[in-house]
Amino acid sequence: MALNFGALGVGDKLGLGLGVSSMLTGIIGAGSKANTERYLARSKALNFEHQRDMAQLNKRMLESQAQHIGRAYNKQIAIRTMKAGQAISRSKASFAARGIQMGVGSTANVFASAELMKEIDRLTMNTNKVRAMNTKRGQAVNMGIRGDMYGMSADNLFTTASSISPIMDMSSTFLTGASSIVSGLPSEFWKK
Repeated sequence: MALNFGALGVGDKLGLGLGVSSMLTGIIGAGSKANTERYLARSKALNFEHQRDMAQLNKRMLESQAQHIGRAYNKQIAIRTMKAGQAISRSKASFAARGIQMGVGSTANVFASAELMKEIDRLTMNTNKVRAMNTKRGQAVNMGIRGDMYGMSADNLFTTASSISPIMDMSSTFLTGASSIVSGLPSEFWKK
């Protein structure tokens, strides 16, 4: 089959030229659009990776804070226990200096109460320590989960970016444009 360009009038030739230039412009535009979409997806993925890295950094910071809270409470417990022990020792020395018999009657009750209060304070502070540390560790776990979610989003966007093909978009635009041009040609153009 041969093509008969002589069968085309001036308007047909002009339409053919405009159709071809429009198709070429569309091909270039489709390629540029696909590249832009791919770069946007990669940019978003990199942003999610950054957020994941920051979340992991914050998770480590929160765990460090939990350990610091534990050390601070341990120091407070030691100081409070030592002060209570010193107060009990001063009382015993004072009673002994005045000739009061230890461990009998009201003196036994005084020292038992003092020991009980010292132990209650220690247990209360230890409970507060565990609660404060667990709160920080819970925040660290939440931050780790958030980081994992950001990582998954980044992976999904990188996959999306790699699936965007400028060649496929350009081919589709070419086929659509070519079919439009061919369907617009007069039947005399196709010589038998």
